[in-house]
Amino acid sequence: MKTGRNAPCPCGSGKKYKKCCLDKDQQIERKHPNQDDFIQSPPQESNRKIRQEDSEIRIRPYVMAKMCDPTEKHVQNLLARRPDLDGKTIISVSQIRSMPTEQIIKKLSEHGINYDQDRFIAMCEKKDSAWDVADMLWPKQAKSFAKDVSDVVCLAACILWEKLYDEKKLTRVSVEMLDDWMGNGYKQLDNERFKACRIWMRVWETFKNDYDLTNRSIAEIDAQFNGSQSFFNWCQDFEMELINVSIDSKEYAEIGVAYLNEFIAYFADEDDMFVNQFKSSLGECYCRSGDQEGGEKVLRELIRQYPDKVFGYIGMEMALSIREMNGQAPAHEERLKILEDAKKYPVIDGKDFDLDRRISHLKEKIANLEIR
Repeated sequence: MKTGRNAPCPCGSGKKYKKCCLDKDQQIERKHPNQDDFIQSPPQESNRKIRQEDSEIRIRPYVMAKMCDPTEKHVQNLLARRPDLDGKTIISVSQIRSMPTEQIIKKLSEHGINYDQDRFIAMCEKKDSAWDVADMLWPKQAKSFAKDVSDVVCLAACILWEKLYDEKKLTRVSVEMLDDWMGNGYKQLDNERFKACRIWMRVWETFKNDYDLTNRSIAEIDAQFNGSQSFFNWCQDFEMELINVSIDSKEYAEIGVAYLNEFIAYFADEDDMFVNQFKSSLGECYCRSGDQEGGEKVLRELIRQYPDKVFGYIGMEMALSIREMNGQAPAHEERLKILEDAKKYPVIDGKDFDLDRRISHLKEKIANLEIR
């Protein structure tokens, strides 16, 4: 039976399947193309992810500049295949960032700009984007068709904003900085997941402070941010990573509780399936933080409100398994009853979360314990 991408991984790690053994299993499939037992239909993307037809393709110039930066691996591979292309002549984000402030200002002067820091700061406090600030302050240069002028001017504005923020001369976070922080978190996921979550908590705090989450939908926030990643997808990835690291850290389970409570409060009116996944994760984070009663309360309420959806049942079964991990008596029969209640109702999405496999696995475990 095929394991759903969002289901707990069959290996028992406690992580979601798509964040644990999915890649390995897909590699096995590719190695056994002629054996029916190994041939599975292509995994379906989570329907929580944003659909391409629902989003306008709009690329910020800064995002495009980062994509073309010579420090990026795909650009390095291209330059290796095309020795006729000279990456050294590209005016890049990394090149401007490596310059001290004085050298950046000198570079601006060479392009006819008399940089006024007070005026620059005043404009930054009114705008979201450093690229837009360059457009407003130095329109002739920012929109120049002369070789590299607009790149130098606009990228310089992005990096100057970043430096002034680090020096505490600016209080606002530019959209370019926020995009960088979000991307840096993704880069840390393979080896430094705790570090990724710390970076992403900073991203979340910025969204709370600067994007008026109280009065806006996720789609409206995405339209304003318009970064390398969508806010819609990123907030789900952050939820998932907090669940993963909470398995090993009570501290991060508590951070997960704070984030998920805030997110649900801001976006309670969004799609039910979307919000319910966050509620299920909230229940799990409560349990992993040591608040078993609080976690089970959240999950029981989820079952009460949506008895035809599997989220609450799966979450409750997980909560009962966490009881055992925390030193309490095993609750195998109670866990089995929860899953069988879901089957009996019946829930409409049990197949997506491998409900039958979970019931079968738990029955087998109980039978083995009885034999002993």
